[in-house]
Amino acid sequence: MNNVVAWLWAAPRHWRYAAILALLLMAYGLGRASLAAPPSQTGVAHWWPAAAAAVLAMCVARGRERVVVAALVAVVGVASNLGGGRPLPVAIGFGLANALEAMVVTGILATRDEPARLHTVREVLRFAIAAVCGAVTIGVVAAGTLVLFESADFGTVLLSAVPSHAFAVFVLVPLALVQSSRGRPERRLELLIHVGVMLLLLGVAYGPGRLLPISFLILPLLTWAAFRFGIRIVAWELCGTALVTSGLTTMGVGYVTSSPGTTIATAGSFVQIFLVTYASSVLLLAAELAQRDDVLTREREAVHALRELNRQKDDFVSSVSHELRTPITSILGFAEELEDTALDADQARFTRVIVRNSHRLAQVVEDLLDLSKMSTQSDADQAEPINLAALVAECVEELAPQAHAAGVSLTAEFGAGPFDMRSSSADLRRVLTNLVSNSVKFTPPHGQVWVGCTADGDGLLLTVSDNGVGIPPQDIERVFDRFFRSASAELLAGTGLGLPLTKGLVDRLGGTIDLQSDGRAGTHVTVALPRVPPQAAAAAPESDSSGAPARM
Repeated sequence: MNNVVAWLWAAPRHWRYAAILALLLMAYGLGRASLAAPPSQTGVAHWWPAAAAAVLAMCVARGRERVVVAALVAVVGVASNLGGGRPLPVAIGFGLANALEAMVVTGILATRDEPARLHTVREVLRFAIAAVCGAVTIGVVAAGTLVLFESADFGTVLLSAVPSHAFAVFVLVPLALVQSSRGRPERRLELLIHVGVMLLLLGVAYGPGRLLPISFLILPLLTWAAFRFGIRIVAWELCGTALVTSGLTTMGVGYVTSSPGTTIATAGSFVQIFLVTYASSVLLLAAELAQRDDVLTREREAVHALRELNRQKDDFVSSVSHELRTPITSILGFAEELEDTALDADQARFTRVIVRNSHRLAQVVEDLLDLSKMSTQSDADQAEPINLAALVAECVEELAPQAHAAGVSLTAEFGAGPFDMRSSSADLRRVLTNLVSNSVKFTPPHGQVWVGCTADGDGLLLTVSDNGVGIPPQDIERVFDRFFRSASAELLAGTGLGLPLTKGLVDRLGGTIDLQSDGRAGTHVTVALPRVPPQAAAAAPESDSSGAPARM
């Protein structure tokens, strides 16, 4: 949500002009009120809140309108100073100084194309620099004016004017520049407690008869507000704190004015510098926290959007795969019928190509469907008693013709047993087939592939090793990503779905898969499997509790 200045900056012209006029009238009234207060020995008002109104009027103006508004600020400054009883030359000098201050602050804080705001750390830093530069500008011009026309001391006037104007800008301007936001209902009670504690502490720190300098206790409360309630609440609490402390100090109440030899003007300047330091620190902290919350919010939205896109992608792949399955099955069926008929040599060769590629395409579709199912379903097929060694032997026997055709030696090796386990035989067979086929595929003629299993504590280890081309080390972390193919696999046909599907199956079985390769001397894959899948292990206590009592 926008701040007040941004809303007025973007409003229709007549609304913007009305707001500027109201701010200029406010600057005149605040200037007269400041001059009506007890006079200062330096000739400078203890506090000049009209500076904040003038800066806001300049911020609301757009483009070349700011030149006109700056001239009006000078006129208002001259009028308020004349109304306060100052001589005409001094009034003119102070009016020009007010206009210069407003121009400097606005020139640093806002651009011609965008309104001023206080929401990020960079914007708060720019605001702090603008306020200090503006205060120094008016301090130099005001001190020069009083030196020229009233023979005042330049340094004394400067040290009085700079805190007065910086304090006004720091305290009042942020109220119109911070973004408005909806409060959290669950923190309303905490906010009430916080405000109560703040008022109590202000009374203790700045009340009558306080001789100890304990005003630093306000900082933890302002920090509390920055962490819990946001920059808008911080800005209002800074304003309230400044009004209370400066008001009490001006009336001679509090430990600052109790020091021997300290005048009210000097005490007021000390308090203003003290509160400006607090304001800049706490506003920076609040802006940093707000910026961090914005980043976290955008990250959450991005994560949600990516999850939704991933779900839509899975739905799309599943839908397309289902639609492709029927025509591919039809093509494969008719091609196999043609293969069984009497054909000449060329027709038989063409038919074999159609059948071979139809099988490949059908396998790709099945892989896509399996990957899609694993994205939405984490449970494996029903667990059954399995002997892993027997399953490995069957797999090696089934894939032996493929290895023989590729000129690769395929052997099985078994370590210490037992090899009994409960798992999904279909998923385990698919894992074995994918890993062994992959090793055979990427092993050159006269190479070797070893398949083995061994018992490992409470689980079993399944290993598949080869002395083929290997996988580059920089690609190992990505080989389980869908459709990724390493540099060593670019010359061979494939879709990049085999290893991702295998990892999904292993995860579903409650196991882990580890792949090691140096990119030169083959690949070694280790699959660690539990003897009992997690689903069955979790269901065992439930069956015990629902059936007969367990024996102790």
